[in-house]
Amino acid sequence: MKGKILTVTVPAYNVQDFLEDCLESFVNSEVMDDTEILIVNDGSTDSTENLARRYADKYPATFRIISKENGGHGSTINTGIQEATGKYFKVVDGDDWVDTRNFIKLVKKLEETDADIVANNYTWMNYITRLPERRQERPFTKVKYNHLYNFAQIVGKTTIGMHAMTIKTELLKQCGEKIDEHTFYVDAEYITFPIPYAETVLFLEEPVYCYRLGRPDQSMSIEKMQRNLKNHLRVLMHLNEYVNRVKDGLSAEKIRYMNELVAEILTSQIKIYISFPLGSGMQKKVRKLDAYFYRNNRMAYSLVKNPAVLLMRKTNYAAFPLVVAVFKYRRNSY
Repeated sequence: MKGKILTVTVPAYNVQDFLEDCLESFVNSEVMDDTEILIVNDGSTDSTENLARRYADKYPATFRIISKENGGHGSTINTGIQEATGKYFKVVDGDDWVDTRNFIKLVKKLEETDADIVANNYTWMNYITRLPERRQERPFTKVKYNHLYNFAQIVGKTTIGMHAMTIKTELLKQCGEKIDEHTFYVDAEYITFPIPYAETVLFLEEPVYCYRLGRPDQSMSIEKMQRNLKNHLRVLMHLNEYVNRVKDGLSAEKIRYMNELVAEILTSQIKIYISFPLGSGMQKKVRKLDAYFYRNNRMAYSLVKNPAVLLMRKTNYAAFPLVVAVFKYRRNSY
């Protein structure tokens, strides 16, 4: 019996209003035999499980539902990695979906390639209209499409986020690192942990992942990030600890790449701090966190490029009130 080319894990927690859009985007006649869609129901209390079961019953060779106690986004990915049988692995959240035509192209390309990581562009979709946002992220402008790179060749040119990444399942299993559970913002862990084992990368131009942007309860809203400040910090420190733990024996390029990811999360953590009003005690937290990385991970510290952070450092954080004031009027641009 022919094995599956791709396992897609669909984290699903109380997404009854969106899950059908997600699952229907995988229903086609061309590559369903080559794909395994694992719907990981994370203790939903709405009709998510019933909806997922409908697809598992109708297309049992493609869809499978795994119901578990609530453990958070990281726990659904851990479960998906453990259960995956496909050569490649991808995460598509239950409130997002894929462009079906480009997904078919991706699966067919995965049949041809042996790249460790395949990275596609993705599309930001309006939460209400389901149409592409005018503003889009184009992360792969410094690389060639359909060109197989050695990993070292992409360092300093781009980083590969969760929405873009399709990766060999064996690398995720090989790294053996568990993603934090009951914690937000673990995408950064998912894309960092397997990097020591990845040697080749292929970039594809067609956008596959459709990311639903603007939901009121989205974890990337400023208000949600303020409430989950400690979750974000936990992920940052876990990443930093991981990089320091595995760096011996790794190439300089891989160490730099992983520290670029740490620097991105460090920047985000500081941006959360400056989103609070003055007088909230956040200036002290910024100085303390920045000093910690200066002492304990100078490379990640030096890879921070955010102008506001650099201005605060240059002025010994005297510019903190100015930065807070500016951010107040740009809070929707996080």
